[in-house]
Parts: sequence; structure tokens; C-alpha cells
Amino acid sequence: MSQRRISTLLRSAPTRYRPLERIAVGGMAEVWRAEAMFEDGASRTVAIKRVLPKMGDPLFRSMFEDEARLGMRLRHPNVVRVYDARDVSGTLIMVMELVDGDSLKGLIDRAWSRHQPMPVPTALHVVRELVRALEYVHNALDEEGMPLGIVHRDISPHNLLLGRDGAVKLMDFGLADANVHANARSKDLVGGKLGYLAPEVVRQRPADHRVDLFAAGIVLWELLAGRRLFQGTDDAETVRNVARCQVPSLRQLNPEVPAPLEGLLTSLLHTNPEKRPPNASRLLVALSSILDRVDPHVSSRDVSLMVALHLAFRAREAPVEVEEARAPLAVADLLAEELAEFAEQTTENIAPLDPNDFARADVRTRPNFPPEQ
Repeated sequence: MSQRRISTLLRSAPTRYRPLERIAVGGMAEVWRAEAMFEDGASRTVAIKRVLPKMGDPLFRSMFEDEARLGMRLRHPNVVRVYDARDVSGTLIMVMELVDGDSLKGLIDRAWSRHQPMPVPTALHVVRELVRALEYVHNALDEEGMPLGIVHRDISPHNLLLGRDGAVKLMDFGLADANVHANARSKDLVGGKLGYLAPEVVRQRPADHRVDLFAAGIVLWELLAGRRLFQGTDDAETVRNVARCQVPSLRQLNPEVPAPLEGLLTSLLHTNPEKRPPNASRLLVALSSILDRVDPHVSSRDVSLMVALHLAFRAREAPVEVEEARAPLAVADLLAEELAEFAEQTTENIAPLDPNDFARADVRTRPNFPPEQ
């Protein structure tokens, strides 16, 4: 069953959902593995993002709706698909593509506990796939050919998923800026995780798509250093570190890092946005050039093997964490009732958030910028 066929069925055909297990829970939402079952007997495993009922803040709810609308527009191999989203008796539910694996944060937490940086070729490959996603979203156009103006604003290892199949996918556009949002973001709203913000953001100066590139640079630096870059002992120290933007020599921390890569990171993590690569397309060319020299054969297979090893260690070493992630039976029953109502809405043709978006073709992008001469 193709991805396009799945999305069409999930949005238009009578569908039943069966929650299988809770795979993540945070302060605002939880994510479940669930099975979508269709009338013809076919089924598909999906992810269900359920906003905790206590999150009734109007701004948060509007941000959830904007995330859903934007997510349903985007079609790219490196971006997690959003299939549908609805308000079910006050509970916000989003049906998403399931990435069977873990977040990049999950992988590096275990590696860093052993003081192990990620191998240079694999780290380059992972971040190159992230930059592919950024190239797509930054250049995305609406159906009339106008820029969507998307800036993710929350690039971090938490929001990059790695699959058993080697996939690398960007998720969570809840803090993104976009021209299509129904709700304007306050200029005073500082989104994203503090340790991955750009200096211009914490200094409250004008910022654009280059904040995403800066954050991608932090992710790459940390993967290769095996430690955090700007994280302090508390939020105030972290913000000061970001504002100072003092980046230690990566080659002193990891001699395996080639000089051209450290040079690229020096420009990418420059405090002045004008000194950074101007866009994701240029950064993608630079990363690919370095990776071709370091290891032209690295691929999704390397990611797949890394994820499989990580999950095997996690299952063996942390059975308590797995047990804690499981939801009480009463919560599972409640979700099952909510999903039944969700499916009933679909059967009765109650409109999702913006049904006009669903019939449109995939979001187009502007032509890639040529590489620097």
C-alpha cells in the first residue's frame, strides 16, 4: 500500500483504530503505536499523538492545529507525515506516520554515557538527511507558487527520528513559523530548546531560516564531540553560552574529524548569520562534498545497523524504562474510546482541520540554489 494510498484511506474511508502501546510520554502530549484498520481488511501501523487533556491553553491548542495543517501539507522522505488531526471531545489527536526506531536523542544519550561520539561518516550522513528536510521545508511553495516561509525553529536531537530501516525524519513543527498559520506567533515568543538556539534569537534580534542551519550545526558538532555544546548548569547559563557563541576546537576533542569539516562547522556556527552558509542547499552541497571524501559508501544501512544495536541494548539494559512508559489500562481504554469517536467522525464525513488541503498536489519547492563557485 503506497504512502499516498494510506493517506487517502486514513482521511476518507471508514477506519477503526486500535491502540497498541504508549511509546513516549511528555509533559504536554503522549505518543502511541496504533493500528489503523480499514473496511477491506487491510491494516497499517501508525503513530497517534494525543495532547494531554490538561493542556487546554488556547495558544497551545492553536499551535497544535497549525502544526497539523502544516504537517498535512508536507511530503518529503525526511519529514514525518501527518495524515489527519481532529478535536475529539476536547482532546486533540493527530494521526502520524510511525517511525519504528528512536529519536536521535535516545541514541546519543546511551552513546554519551559511554563517552562515545558517533562515527564521522554516520554523523555526516544523519545531518545531511536533516539538511535535505530543511532544504525542502525552507523552499516550500503553496499551490499558487508563493513561498510558505517555513522556519522549523526547534531543530534538535529530540525532533529527529531514526528508523530501523535507516530512515532519518524531521518531526514536530509545533513551533514553526509559516505564512499559512492561522495564528500569528508573538515576536516575544522564544521557541525551541535553549541549547539549540541561535545567538540572534536569545539576543532578540531579527532571525530567519538560518537559525535552523545553526541548530543543525550544533547537532553535528555534538554528535562528533560526544558532548553538549552550549548546555550549562541551568537555563541562564545556557542562554549566556549561546549568546557568547564560543565553539571549542572539534579536532582537539575528536582527532577523527577532518579539517574541512571543522572549517565548515566554524562558518556554520558563526555568531553572525551573514557568515554562515546562506541556505540549506549550499550547506547540503558542502556536507556531500566532505562526505564523499570521508566515506562515499555510508548510507541508510549504517543508520539501520546503529538503530538496531541501540534498541537491542535498550531492551537489555533498561527494562524498567520500558515498563514505566507503558500506560495504565484505564488510559488505554480511554484512548480506545477517543479513537472510536475519531473514526466515527471520519465515517460521518465531519471535516478535518482543513479538508481543502488534502486534494492538493504535493507541496512544490523553489529550484535549488546553485552551489557557490
